[in-house]
Amino acid sequence: MVKEPAGPERYGEFRMTMSSSSGSGTVLIADFVNVDAAGKVNIIGGGIQFLGSDPKTGLTAPFAVYVNITVTIPSFEETSAAVEVLLVDADGQPVTLGGPEGENTIMFQQDVDFRHPANPEIQQPPMGFPGTSNIVLNFPGGLPLPPSATYEWVVVLDGSRLTSSTFFVPGAAE
Repeated sequence: MVKEPAGPERYGEFRMTMSSSSGSGTVLIADFVNVDAAGKVNIIGGGIQFLGSDPKTGLTAPFAVYVNITVTIPSFEETSAAVEVLLVDADGQPVTLGGPEGENTIMFQQDVDFRHPANPEIQQPPMGFPGTSNIVLNFPGGLPLPPSATYEWVVVLDGSRLTSSTFFVPGAAE
């Protein structure tokens, strides 16, 4: 079980936007994910809980992370929310990778607009109808994650933990 972080400050600072929104989310780890032009999600090999790694390269197998967030839009003025997808270790600490400019946290952060696309030729859903966003993070070369460890993809919506998915990177048998 991955420990709950000490508080929202653990994930960084967030811009609060949809203060009266309610949301739900799904996180899925798969071999491949994409979202087509119509907004449909294509998933191959979904539901990964054990992510293999290559001991020669130190990289995990290629994989993708699919995040779906659905929110109730409370008013026409408040339609966006700060979304963060963060990789944490078994202690709830953000996973970092060394790079030429120092340590970098493995995360995706963006303000997401949950409004439905305007189309004058069709009726718009009523206010309060859920808005949805699909986020796909592809890692075609894998990630250099130490084996024999548990990790968790955490989704944060406007500073509050929304959902997560845990996976294990097995090491060599002893």
